[in-house]
Amino acid sequence: MTILLVDDHPIVLEGMRTLLASLPNTSFASATTAARAREIIDGSMVDIMIADLELGGDSGLALAEYLHERQPAARVAIYTMHEEPWTVHDILDCEPDAVVMKGDSPEELVKAVKALASGKGFYSPSFCTMLSVANTMPERLSDRELQVLEMTAAGLSTKVAASRLGVSANTVEFHRRRIMLKLGVANAAEMVMRAKELGWDYAKP
Repeated sequence: MTILLVDDHPIVLEGMRTLLASLPNTSFASATTAARAREIIDGSMVDIMIADLELGGDSGLALAEYLHERQPAARVAIYTMHEEPWTVHDILDCEPDAVVMKGDSPEELVKAVKALASGKGFYSPSFCTMLSVANTMPERLSDRELQVLEMTAAGLSTKVAASRLGVSANTVEFHRRRIMLKLGVANAAEMVMRAKELGWDYAKP
């Protein structure tokens, strides 16, 4: 079984290799960049890839798609520190076979690899908790709705916001009503407060 370890922090790569070294009949390849990981994928068979979400400006999720396109039988585990609710949906859209958080016990990563090796999937308990929280989050805002939200938070009037966006005041009000509907609030002040409570960036597509 060949495991490809991908993380832009060498110390994390070394830690994963040490942790998984006791698994029988296992060899390792490693990469600190998505470019190097793609070279490995193109040049050799990979049974399991364990990758972080962020790889020095590249995406671990995009790398997972790259692997699936070239080696459909390969299994993918996402190993990340990101716990934001919107990140959960991004991860699930990629349909990884396993997800483990870097804050989990090291044993969770071992369990994930053993599950993948036996043809099963694995979500760590902490990721399952994140998933349940993310499922209660409001619908994401569009780019234009996010612009209106930011201008409202900055105290800009409807007229000024409309001028900056190059749209009519009625259009700004329409987007504002849509935002309030998505956030379940009744006015602009509650809209801004609720967005901040949710972490603000959750709204970005």
